[in-house]
Amino acid sequence: MLQPQTVPRPASIPAPFPLRTVRDYTPFADRAERLRAQLADFWGKPVRGLPRAVDLMTSMYLTATGRHLIEDPHAIGLCFNMCDSFAAAYRTSDVWVAPHSMADRIARHPLVNQASVIVGSLEDVAPARDGLVYFPTPIQLGQLHPVHALAWHMEGTGNDLAFTVETITATQLIPTRLPPMVAASTKLPLSPYCPNGVSTLVDGVLAGYGNPDTFGAPDPATALALVLAFWELRAPTARNAEEPCDADALEDTLTVLQHAGPGHGTKKSARGRKGKRDKQSPRKRRIRIVREPAHIPTPTPAPQPRPTDAASPDLAAEHIPEPNWRDDTLRWEVSMKYQNRCPNPHQHRAIIEAGGECKPVLVPVTAHVNGPKGRDVDPRRTVRIVPERA
Repeated sequence: MLQPQTVPRPASIPAPFPLRTVRDYTPFADRAERLRAQLADFWGKPVRGLPRAVDLMTSMYLTATGRHLIEDPHAIGLCFNMCDSFAAAYRTSDVWVAPHSMADRIARHPLVNQASVIVGSLEDVAPARDGLVYFPTPIQLGQLHPVHALAWHMEGTGNDLAFTVETITATQLIPTRLPPMVAASTKLPLSPYCPNGVSTLVDGVLAGYGNPDTFGAPDPATALALVLAFWELRAPTARNAEEPCDADALEDTLTVLQHAGPGHGTKKSARGRKGKRDKQSPRKRRIRIVREPAHIPTPTPAPQPRPTDAASPDLAAEHIPEPNWRDDTLRWEVSMKYQNRCPNPHQHRAIIEAGGECKPVLVPVTAHVNGPKGRDVDPRRTVRIVPERA
């Protein structure tokens, strides 16, 4: 029986307007993939022989025990083993992007707010053995740091299962509560987000590293409840008990370029015998998008006023929905125009980074047609961004 910490819940923050299509989540999917790559480097990539995460684990150990790691050689080996296992888990973990509304729903979920949490078989309910979920709208838990992402890792199976939960927040917020000496000696990642709490569940014993209050992190029981709440909210539900659940029914997938993290991917590719560099197709990763309608109740339409005898008889007809501009938009012709364009579009970024300047030149743009393909052309509509010139 695990006891989550009771924290005051702030007033609900109005979530942004739900995104209509899965393509609207493309920036968040790219951000989640970048977060995964940065955390893999943070836990595993050595800097002067040691990963940066070792300093974070050392700070957590000192704030929890007040002892130096030299006095406990076993703790040093444990920190290195955890960093290696976390880095390996992030390299192969599944990545989710939660909808905006899920942050408030998780903060108010019964698992997070009730006095105790009963944990069953984690292997049976986990959507993946290693996973990361990114919240575009962070989870607010009282006075703690906002939770921008959650990660979990599994090692072993059965009675030997070891389960780890990480809460991830903004990197700039972590030193705000640390003691000055600890904050000065802690090397945090250069990325915008960083783990601020690590909780483990081994042999039925839930433990946490560091003082959660000092790092602005939830206690271990609350961190575990956050992960379980996400699993429950994203799990697809069948229409009846006999119908099997389809994981794709409430999730979409986006394919984004795989990020190798800072410092990777800068090595030049090998050249062939003709002096040309071998073209390698960029690696891609699949990001899971949890659909918004699965977590937002369908709003009840406002009642329409009943027509009166004095009103026009047209009001008594059945309500006709307003036309959708996406369905009714026609194509339109654009006559020849001039635009300011970069004379070196392929080398523009390299020139700017080297301190150079690309002065735009005025180039003609041929006449063309804009608008959704397959539609009729509207002869009444013309668009000119720049007036025609001789």
